[in-house]
Amino acid sequence: MKPRLVKCYTQKNADKTLPLASMTKMLGIYLVREAIKSGKLKWTDTVTPTASIAKLSQNSDLSNVPLQTDGKYTIKQLYEASLIYSANAAMMLLGNAVSGNQTKFVDAMRAQLKTWGIKDATIINATGLDNNQIDAADRYPNSKTTDQNQMSAKDVAVIAQHLLNDYPDVLDTTKAKEMTFTEGSDTTKMSNYDLMLPGLSAAVSGLNVDGLKTGTTDRAGDCFTGTVEKNGMRIITVVMHANGSGNDKRFVQTGKLMNWVFANWKAMQVTTKGKAVKGHERLTVVHGTKASVPLAATKSLTVYVPSSTTANDLEYQYTARLKDKLEAPVQKAATAGTLTVSAKGDTLGYLNGQTSETVSLTTTKGVKRANFFVLIFHGIGEWFSNLF
Repeated sequence: MKPRLVKCYTQKNADKTLPLASMTKMLGIYLVREAIKSGKLKWTDTVTPTASIAKLSQNSDLSNVPLQTDGKYTIKQLYEASLIYSANAAMMLLGNAVSGNQTKFVDAMRAQLKTWGIKDATIINATGLDNNQIDAADRYPNSKTTDQNQMSAKDVAVIAQHLLNDYPDVLDTTKAKEMTFTEGSDTTKMSNYDLMLPGLSAAVSGLNVDGLKTGTTDRAGDCFTGTVEKNGMRIITVVMHANGSGNDKRFVQTGKLMNWVFANWKAMQVTTKGKAVKGHERLTVVHGTKASVPLAATKSLTVYVPSSTTANDLEYQYTARLKDKLEAPVQKAATAGTLTVSAKGDTLGYLNGQTSETVSLTTTKGVKRANFFVLIFHGIGEWFSNLF
């Protein structure tokens, strides 16, 4: 599934590579969902931790749910623990389920980033922990204890974009305020670290935040990839090494950013699926039973523009796929060309570098070729017109 474009509404140091802590888990979770989609894993599959992963899970200084070497944990349990409680050992165990061991899982994470065009990230483990917090048996070969995962805020947003586009039901988990992780005699109440969820301590009035992932280490500081939908717009925000004081500073900065976006940007629908686009309603047909054929947009296209933007501020560029005139016969649903829409003065563009969006225009009817006598009549008319 090709991801929808994500608008860049504002940015500061968006391309600067920084430690991202447990926001790393969004990438690992994406690979888990891919494995489930392909049939490699099922939600009900169970896995047993290695001794080193079980040991890590008992470290109360880290985000964890306790795992036992004789325990069997479902993919669903570990998935929920990784997203809601940022459980590090649970994420590592998911990595083993997907790839067999930590090294192969990190390789898979790196390969996935390359397919998305992310080239300057550093990924050395599945969790975002500092490498010295992971047992030597699970460290990536030749990596140093001082190594850590690093990425730019823009690239973190790309990961979130793909996760939300391809697996939007991830929000069913990330919006849960709490869950209970139970296996045998071990029971852990998992309270969501995303305190911006409605009703929690850092919630902001008017912002029904429903995800996505926090991250915290000494070197990364307080990080948060947030998402919220309002006024027909779903936005993704990334805050890394949040400024300010207090435990909620990442959420305070996120709230300011989200409110600024909604105050200064809006959604404008510029085409409607199955409807004609002004100025490109029809295409000339030669040698047909009709002189032209109607065109329509293949999808409803919405562009995100500054709040002051009017229809007059939009720029349309039509590119013919075939010709300005079509030779009959013309098939219904034939692609005639593409229409590119952009807003004047928008220099931020989208995460992938584009500054516009595109929609195809197709024929809504077919046009048969005219019969022999009609073509002869047309030919005579053209001959006479060329005389004068």
